[in-house]
Amino acid sequence: MQTKKGINQRYNALLVRETAAVQKAHLKKEFELAEASRVAEAACALTAKALQTWEKTRGTRRLAPGELLLEEGGQKIVLPFLNEKALYQLKNGTGYRAVKRELELCQFEQLKKANPEATMEDLWHLVNQGELTLKRGGKDFLPEKRLDSEKVQVPGRKSFQGEIPPEALEPAVKSLVDDWGLRPAQAEAMTSSAARIYTWCSPLISELKPGQMVWLAHGTKKSRHTDPGLFQPVVLTLLSPEDKELPLATTADLKRLKTIQLERITTEAWKQDAVLTTLDLEWILQISPAMLRGILEAYFEHFGIILPTAGTVLDMGRTLTHKKIVVELSLNGLSTQEISRRIYHTPEAVDNYLRLFERVLLLKYYRVPVSALPRVTGYSKSLLDEHLELVEKHFPTEEALADYLGQRGIQLEKNSTGK
Repeated sequence: MQTKKGINQRYNALLVRETAAVQKAHLKKEFELAEASRVAEAACALTAKALQTWEKTRGTRRLAPGELLLEEGGQKIVLPFLNEKALYQLKNGTGYRAVKRELELCQFEQLKKANPEATMEDLWHLVNQGELTLKRGGKDFLPEKRLDSEKVQVPGRKSFQGEIPPEALEPAVKSLVDDWGLRPAQAEAMTSSAARIYTWCSPLISELKPGQMVWLAHGTKKSRHTDPGLFQPVVLTLLSPEDKELPLATTADLKRLKTIQLERITTEAWKQDAVLTTLDLEWILQISPAMLRGILEAYFEHFGIILPTAGTVLDMGRTLTHKKIVVELSLNGLSTQEISRRIYHTPEAVDNYLRLFERVLLLKYYRVPVSALPRVTGYSKSLLDEHLELVEKHFPTEEALADYLGQRGIQLEKNSTGK
């Protein structure tokens, strides 16, 4: 069923979570190609085809971004959370619920190949536990202990493209020379680059453990703009052996499972220098925006930890106001290092937030008009309002404000009014 154009705009970010989009972005940048370069598209398609043909003859299998590796009855199976058909449907305006249902049928088909007796309920126990008939549970759903991020091990990846010899790319090189007029050296360089990105985004099945998947995520060391070139593959452990043993009798049990999965995959992404968006998390965990938001807020209130998402690390979207939390934690006596561990930010980022707060304090102390603060600081009024609320809350008098600035090593000078 087709829907009106634009109705799936929230899901547009998923459309570039594919290997070809990342390949094209890298080729355009590396070879200074035009934005809509047909040569880049051809190089990516030809390289992928050559690699797939060469690896098929050797029985090699890779996981594409969005595919979950599982083991059923001693047999490895792959369940798609995103695939070419789903991306095509989203691009053409198909409703996201219909797309998810199509993916579920595809997942079920793969599960049935490994276990002909499998039911849809068996599939739901693995990937979409919210579809199970659960009794209403209480509000206490958080795990007893938070995840120890220091113990989270990120998967080690082999050297990219190391197992692919040049002859595997010969058909792609030949086509770029014969059909697209590229020089042999240029065609070889372009296919080599495309192959490197391909193997980076699509690891060998042997590189992953059952329960893991690859997802294209935003890098933490780059701009927040949604250029496909900014996405990088991360390996996420969606389903651990321990997860399968957890009870699923009530809605509280469901939220506890999703909390455990959420803290694990956000931490794994962070340790691979990437962050997941709220849309990524909703799609992977198969939960609603309201449930995700509730889990994140409850987790912070209980453990004092902000799980690393694109919203809290790259300021993409409205989630927990981490800048305000940084100041609150600092005023409560936590060091920069302690704060950085709690909010999954670098110490440098924490210090930057605190320096801005000190600037607001100084301007407040010297009675600079509030209307002038955005021009003086270069920050938005909404952000400055957050800091001013904290000033009013923690420093009700000028003496308290001056004492704090003095403790921070800031020398205050009297102005012409004698202050």
